[in-house]
Amino acid sequence: MKKQNKLAIVVLFWNDSEKTLKCLNSLFQQKKQKFKIVLVDNNSDQKYSKKIFNWLNKKKIKYTNVNKNSSLKQSNDNKKLFYIKNNNNYGCGLGHNSGYKFCLKNNFDYIARIDNDMVLPKNLIYKLVQRLEKNKFIAGISPKVMFADNPKVIWFGGTKIGNNLKFQRECSNHICKKKDSNQFRGLIKTDAFVGCASMMRAKYLKKTGLSDPDFFYGEEDIELSYRFKKFGGELFIDLDQKIYHSVSHTVGTNWAKTIYYNYKYRLLLIKKIGTASDKIFGYSIFFIKLLIMILFSFRKKYSSKIIQILYAGLHFTQKKYGHYDRQKYKMIDKFFCKINKQTSFKLTLDILTNKKEI
Repeated sequence: MKKQNKLAIVVLFWNDSEKTLKCLNSLFQQKKQKFKIVLVDNNSDQKYSKKIFNWLNKKKIKYTNVNKNSSLKQSNDNKKLFYIKNNNNYGCGLGHNSGYKFCLKNNFDYIARIDNDMVLPKNLIYKLVQRLEKNKFIAGISPKVMFADNPKVIWFGGTKIGNNLKFQRECSNHICKKKDSNQFRGLIKTDAFVGCASMMRAKYLKKTGLSDPDFFYGEEDIELSYRFKKFGGELFIDLDQKIYHSVSHTVGTNWAKTIYYNYKYRLLLIKKIGTASDKIFGYSIFFIKLLIMILFSFRKKYSSKIIQILYAGLHFTQKKYGHYDRQKYKMIDKFFCKINKQTSFKLTLDILTNKKEI
């Protein structure tokens, strides 16, 4: 493969053309660095992919349909984008795997994951590639991720697992959610890259295996990063580079469903990478949190979360994750739509005693 084709960028989308086109537009405006885009359609409704194809044709961007096992030929040298259609909505981690397999089969040196709700400054890809070129010890890297609707505030600036597994907390370091400043600069180590904006050396992805299919939404990047580190890979955040993220666009406005996914997949993360101590404390803390929600259920702040946490724990013990969420996505989405931050304890009881369950 020619040197200018050393990088492939995997972009996954599902039922969204507006943000996907903004992301693609910012990718095609990148300077200095050549790359191929692997656009993975997570089984979207046809109207969304049609809008994307119309845009590509209007921009005169050459593309071709491929699958995970396709091999690039000499005739593909002038193609900038390769389109893969998944036959199901596989969720975040597994959804990317068809793109990753295509990249590995075609011997790209670097594989980036840029989610479709990202917008990139014009030199970002070049700068990240330069970091990898000059620092051979880096296995994976992410830029500093900013809130798209509040671009002076950091959404992600690194991961610190520490005791966060034990206390069922988000595994982020101290700079996340802080206002950006000159003190947050340079190259820093991290316990995990952030999946939605990352660049990896392909040889590590080949060693570790792809995204774990047990995950559907959230925490799959931390689990994959854990395997990178097991194989001796060092992970970094380049705080000198920024990318802009429309946070939680994938799950939309269904607040309760997001809570459900967060709790369930943090339990799964403990199971996958946690020590014995992490598991003892982590599982215990989960039940303590549920008990607190019930004891203080006279306040909507707590009553509004009981159902999500209860089902997260129940489905985790029943191994209803990954495959279950892919098969039952619409049902789960519909079920949690009836719960919001104003849900009272009385309504919680009504929902729990209703025969319709998930």
